[in-house]
Amino acid sequence: MLGAKSLGEILVAAAHAPTPPSPTNRRLRVLIGTLGALLLVAIVTIVVLWPRPVAAPTASETARPVPSDSPAPATPSPAPSPTGSLAPGTPRPTECEELYSPAMVEAFGNLVLNPNWLDDPDEDLRVGPADEQLQNLIDDNESLECVWTTAKGGSDVGVATALVWVDPDEREAAAERLDELGFDCFDEREGLRCITEETTEEGSFGESHFLRDGIWLSTQYGNAGPAGYTLDMVNNLWPDD
Repeated sequence: MLGAKSLGEILVAAAHAPTPPSPTNRRLRVLIGTLGALLLVAIVTIVVLWPRPVAAPTASETARPVPSDSPAPATPSPAPSPTGSLAPGTPRPTECEELYSPAMVEAFGNLVLNPNWLDDPDEDLRVGPADEQLQNLIDDNESLECVWTTAKGGSDVGVATALVWVDPDEREAAAERLDELGFDCFDEREGLRCITEETTEEGSFGESHFLRDGIWLSTQYGNAGPAGYTLDMVNNLWPDD
């Protein structure tokens, strides 16, 4: 196990992290309980190159036969998709609010979802798993960051989830690494659930990971987390199960 550190130390002092986040997509990270220092998240910027417009032919030009070996007009290349290898039907939420039922929102009480202070550049907060290999997998993929914490600033209370879109090879790599780290892993709701938790004098801290199809729910928490939190997200992502 890694050395324990309180969530409050991360929420308040994460500005001293040795490596600044990427300017294109500064991820929030909250270090939980027994977890070590975390890495940054970067989202790839997609650039689409469009060809120059082709002028319409004149009447005289349309009257002339076109040689059979004339090149076809250029057409725009489709933009690469960061989730192009995902299976059809993989859930694609765009807002954190889509992950939670009204009952779960109410269960968080005074904690709020993604409060504005998390975006303060002076805070330089980060969220993510303690393990570097797991964090690298998240960094390499598109993700949706959802953090429940206090409304007015750092504390030792919070729950942070990254919904990460992964291909089958990445899913397998994450599952294998969680097993190597000694997480308690078991089958649940047509997916794989892996959890770890430790209670110290500073409180209870841990991680919960859920992998199903092209979705990876990576959650870290400290002194917070209503019962059924992960399964509530699963119910909202796959409501027809």
